[in-house]
Amino acid sequence: MNKKNLIAVGDIHGMAHVLKLLLQHLEKKFSADDTQFVFLGDIIDRGPDSLPAVNQVCRVIDTFPGSVMVLGNHDFFLRHMADLSLAKDEEDKWLAQGGMNTLESYGLDEGDLVAAGKALRRIRPRHVALFENAVSHFETEKHFFVHAGVDPEVSLSDQLAHDLMWIRKGFLDHTAPLEKMIVHGHSITPSELPEVHPNRIAIDTGSYRTGRITAAIFCDDFLHGFISAEINGDGKRVRRFDASAQEVENLQAA
Repeated sequence: MNKKNLIAVGDIHGMAHVLKLLLQHLEKKFSADDTQFVFLGDIIDRGPDSLPAVNQVCRVIDTFPGSVMVLGNHDFFLRHMADLSLAKDEEDKWLAQGGMNTLESYGLDEGDLVAAGKALRRIRPRHVALFENAVSHFETEKHFFVHAGVDPEVSLSDQLAHDLMWIRKGFLDHTAPLEKMIVHGHSITPSELPEVHPNRIAIDTGSYRTGRITAAIFCDDFLHGFISAEINGDGKRVRRFDASAQEVENLQAA
């Protein structure tokens, strides 16, 4: 059942301290009684603190009934390492794209991913369950929440799992209307801020590169605005954007 308020959170990539700041602001305002979260994937890799980032996602999903995690392309690798089905070429690809940061965060040996997968199942069963239960997408009457995007030439009901996790070309440059408004991460926006396009809402604001994680706020299935939290060399900042992605308020600066 969809609740009155839905909060979609963009790519986290192991930036647990930024996620914590974002959630502190969101959880002050929104109640578990009428709010659900949709994490758009890529919780792990690249950033330094994948384990505590996953801890926070688990806590929110357990606290806010109806909340889900959408499987991102980086999360895919960890899920299949845990079930011992990661192919050798996938191992190499993952380690080259930030997987080593995740293994280090968990204290696992990148030299033996079979042993690492077995150890992960033993020491972090709740985390393994999170990735196993992750969905390919989440949809409401008006919106389709996904990690990367969709193939515009295919109906939403027939999308390939690979495209939902990986697509860029053909989706990002597609300007015609789609069946529903697509809400996605995966591709860092050119502005490194939330962006609203005629057929999609983009909220990957570059977490590991910018120190910024963004959430899109929906009320009664209408976009209400965005909250972005960031921690970088300039300090901490939390900003609010309206439904057209224009900044309207600086909620915290330090």
